[in-house]
Amino acid sequence: MAKLLSIKNLGGSSAVSSEVPLLRLQPVSITAARRSSSFSSAARKDGSSQRAHSVAALVLGGGPQQKSVVATIEMTLQLTTDYDVKVDAHVDGARPEPSDFPEVCLAGASHRITFVTAFMEKKIRSNRTGHVKLEGFVPVVFHVARGRGTSYVGFPGRRRHSEVSHSRWEWKDGADKPTEGKVADFEIIGHCSLVRIHVRAATEFEVTRACSLQALRDAQEQGDYDTLHAQLSKARTAGVELDHLNAAEELLKQWRKQGFHVSVGCSKDSLRELMQWERVTDAASATTATTSKQLCAMSQDCPCNVFENVAERLFIVPCAVQSIIGDQNGDKMMFDDLVDAALNVEEGSVWRAGGKFIFSAFSRNQSVNAMLRTLEGHGKNRCAELLLKLVQYSETTYGGNVTAAQVNFHPNQDTYHDQHRDVYSAKQRAGPNCNCSFKEAVGTVCYSLGSSRLCRCETTTDDFSAIKSCSDNCEGCAETRWLHSGCAMYFNDTWNQNHTHGIPKMPEYCGPRISIAFLLGAPDKPKLIDY
Repeated sequence: MAKLLSIKNLGGSSAVSSEVPLLRLQPVSITAARRSSSFSSAARKDGSSQRAHSVAALVLGGGPQQKSVVATIEMTLQLTTDYDVKVDAHVDGARPEPSDFPEVCLAGASHRITFVTAFMEKKIRSNRTGHVKLEGFVPVVFHVARGRGTSYVGFPGRRRHSEVSHSRWEWKDGADKPTEGKVADFEIIGHCSLVRIHVRAATEFEVTRACSLQALRDAQEQGDYDTLHAQLSKARTAGVELDHLNAAEELLKQWRKQGFHVSVGCSKDSLRELMQWERVTDAASATTATTSKQLCAMSQDCPCNVFENVAERLFIVPCAVQSIIGDQNGDKMMFDDLVDAALNVEEGSVWRAGGKFIFSAFSRNQSVNAMLRTLEGHGKNRCAELLLKLVQYSETTYGGNVTAAQVNFHPNQDTYHDQHRDVYSAKQRAGPNCNCSFKEAVGTVCYSLGSSRLCRCETTTDDFSAIKSCSDNCEGCAETRWLHSGCAMYFNDTWNQNHTHGIPKMPEYCGPRISIAFLLGAPDKPKLIDY
């Protein structure tokens, strides 16, 4: 393989024809000295005559013929830019001409970089590959095909490609996305070995899409299956190019073959051992875990101490699952059916999310329809029917449409669910790997199955909350309540705006628990028909 040549300091902007010219360098001409047949035998025996005869034989006879050395233009890069930009590029086996190309291409100017090769005249020209690196951009690869094959830029099969440069988005820290950036548009023209590049300002949509691509690339480098799976879903929603999505999907397939999609503690053997109804514990067996209520001590009139404000709704209904199913052991029936389904679907359908496990469709789609299709597709029809009963009851009793169903597994006391608000709209900031659809929601109802666990509810005074703190030293208000097997916990959007909720770790041994949380989307508004 020939050495790749850098062009950081290359030159000039000479005009180049769109055709591929042959430039002869140092042509070698050989004069054919024909010898007359009247030469005497003595002259033919002369040493100089013999050498002349040998040269002529090489030219006119069957010996190897001398070929001319030629130079061929392999690639021309044409750059126009709206910004000052540094350029670095190379083409496999070619050298740049001329050699005084400026290090920085100035805004408003047009620049050309020509790469040439030298070889024997009858040698067949081969394919050429190279890349262009603009300062602040990811390097872009291009390929020029000779004969068979197709030329491309960026990805095979692409004649056009765009790369976006923007300030780094710290998506893992929940930072806002940047809104400004630059775009480098690449286009390979026909078969004339010309690549046009134009650098311009990026639109807000292009920057937003590029931020999703950056998070996808970060996840690929991080090497975590769960993170890449989540970022792939978000990149697909953001409209990232199919080439990048396919590359990420192929990497996920490779990781699945290696078993990376099964999180620690989520294997079927672990679930079979821990998620047994015989291990279930209740509040009566607890010795240190109790309910509590902590008021703000800075002021008796602190708004935080009013646990339910106007329009807020929060209540816990005992034995709701047993009542809905119509069986006093309905909670056990639902628990056993969900565990049995998790043990019979494709491994990897139970995955770690924070301090808990989630059971969903293998694609991690948490819509109700996806969950029902998964259950019915694996012959768990009774489980699907019981789940559907809970859905229908929730929509009838609490209003709205169930848009998402999150089935959480808590095998023991060490699992937890961090304090959080449920995501009811795009105005709220979700976690870095959250795939919420952000349809406007009006409430949440969560059904508990199995062991009793404490739920912690805290009053908030941040910008999203309508509650204001009593002072700079406001301590807020927090309350813990028991959630027993079969109970339903419901709260509406106003309560969710002013409070957070979560499941803390238990300070003592606790058996397995399953929670089924339904997000209630706002009902569709009736359409007005004009007559």
